[in-house]
Order: sequence, then C-alpha cells, then structure tokens
Amino acid sequence: MKKWITDILQEQTHDATRQAKQDIARIGHRMGYRVIDLLRYDDSYESDEALDAKIAGITTGVAHGDILVYQYPSLNSGRFEDFFVDQMHRRGVKFVCLVHDVETFRDQHAPKWINEFDFLNRCDVLIVHNGRMARKLQAAGVTTPMVCQYLLDYLDDNHDADCYYTQPEDFRRSVMLAGNIEKSRYLAEWHYQTPITVFGETDAALARELNANPKVDFRGQRWRWQLIQELPRTFGLAWDGDTSVFRYNDYTRYNHPHKVSMYLSHGLPVIIWRQAAVADIITQNHLGIAIDSLEDLDGAIQGLSDADVNLMITNVKTDPGRVVHPPGASGRGNEAVVATL
Repeated sequence: MKKWITDILQEQTHDATRQAKQDIARIGHRMGYRVIDLLRYDDSYESDEALDAKIAGITTGVAHGDILVYQYPSLNSGRFEDFFVDQMHRRGVKFVCLVHDVETFRDQHAPKWINEFDFLNRCDVLIVHNGRMARKLQAAGVTTPMVCQYLLDYLDDNHDADCYYTQPEDFRRSVMLAGNIEKSRYLAEWHYQTPITVFGETDAALARELNANPKVDFRGQRWRWQLIQELPRTFGLAWDGDTSVFRYNDYTRYNHPHKVSMYLSHGLPVIIWRQAAVADIITQNHLGIAIDSLEDLDGAIQGLSDADVNLMITNVKTDPGRVVHPPGASGRGNEAVVATL
C-alpha cells in the first residue's frame, strides 16, 4: 500500500491560497507520502472523457488499496472534484479529504460550482479544522467520518533565528495584521488608541484611506519571505470583517485562520474574537487574548501586566522550522493527523 497527497500548482500569490496546501504536502512528503501535483486550470473546454483521462494520467501510480489525501478545494471546477473522487473509488483507493474551506459556511450559501455536501459525503474520511466545523457539517447532513485538526501548520525555516521569537524588551503593545485586506475594510476607520501596522493587497481606494489614517501604518503587499522579515514585535490581530456579500467574521466560528499560525510560528501572541473556533486554544494556552469587540481592544491590551505579556511571549516562542504545536494544547495538527492515516 502506498500513501499519496495532493498539492496545487498555481501562480505565486501574496495570500495564503498556495502556501497552506504546499506546507501540508511537504509535511506529507517527509512522512513518506508521494505528492501528486494538480494544476489549477480551466477544464470547461474538455469533454467528460478527456477530463477522466487527464485524472487517470495524473494518478497513474495510484493503485487499489492505496490511501490518497486530497486537499479540498483544489481550486478547479466542481466537475473536476467529483470526477476525481469517483475515479479513485472505482480504482479501490481510500479517499481522505483534507478540508481547507467549507465554501457553504464561508459564503453563507451553497456554492454554484459544486454540490459541496454531496462531494464530502462521497469521501471516505474528512480532516476538518475542529469539532465545531465537524458538528456543523453533521447538522447539514454530512455523515462521512471526520478527524479534527486544531491548528494549521506553518512551515518556515529560511530566516534568521530572531524572526521566530520575541524578546520581551522588543515587544510593543500595539497590533499588526497581515492578509487579505478586502476582508478587513474596517481598518480604514481604525480609531483606537492602539496603533496598527497593516500588510496586504487591496484596492486603490482603500489604500488611500489607510494611508490617510494616522493610526494605521499601511505597508502594502509583501511576498511571504519579505513579510516575515518585516513583522513588528507586537500582537498579531486575526479579525475578519463582514462585507455586503460575505460574513467572514462569522466564518471564524468554524475555521482556523491561517494567519494565526503565521503569527504564532514567528513569536507573536494573538488577538482573536472570543467566538472564534480557535479562541479557546489561544486563551487556555496563554498564547494571546480573546475579546468580544474591537471596542474592547485598548482596555484589554493596557490591562495586561508585564508578567502576562512575558508569559504569552514565552509560550509562543518556537524554533526555526518547527510546526506550530503550542505547549499544552489539546488536539492534533496536520502532521499528527497525517501520521494516523
């Protein structure tokens, strides 16, 4: 029996779309999994027969009795996802779906490009973010057995050692946010006493508003390596806002934001919404603080003693290249989950 794991090939982006899947594929590879590269492409011009043949070619080495971990969504079409799982089952392959996003929950409605719950029910095992996500999927009619992670992994070992931890004397009681600023448009109206440093890609209008706000130090987009070089020694803010279309903040009740792992793996304690799925991990392990509203931010930060802050800094301290597994936390990260399959 052989074990396989998929990775997604696409152009480099400033967000975590590529990195999260790539990190998991690398973890799988070092644990003996063989990596199958899936090119992100438009299959609308292909017939069903051509698409089925393409999947057969991609998975030539996969045989009856093998295990395949499929990173979902692959960012291809729903037809591609459906054909892939169906072909693996016809060939007697155990199909394990590692779920990065449940688009029905994120977008607050069923996606048009795939019957998502039907696809998840055709898998043999689901690896989901946490118990909350599992229970919500079960309530929606998903009956596939599920295994829970507790944090996403973030691999990084090509920086100087001081990029992975914070010295207490270097820490400032301010905040930073890195990510998709389209999900954080509230930053333009940042009026809190606590200043914020912002990294990310956004439109020209929002960039002008951010640059005009004296409380915001907007540094624009950075490639991953440069971002880590420039991270200020502050709290990392993981706070998505809602838009007129999507309720991103509500989605954090069920998912684990990738930026949380990025902050922790580089020595930054985290500030998170108290209702977020990851909040208990953060507070119970003294990795940061949880608040009900951004209006509570100033008081929460100023109310911390130096001993409180030093404990958080100590608990998020990590060695270069180590996967994010905070001390004392319960649950399993991707490495532990993959090892059980």
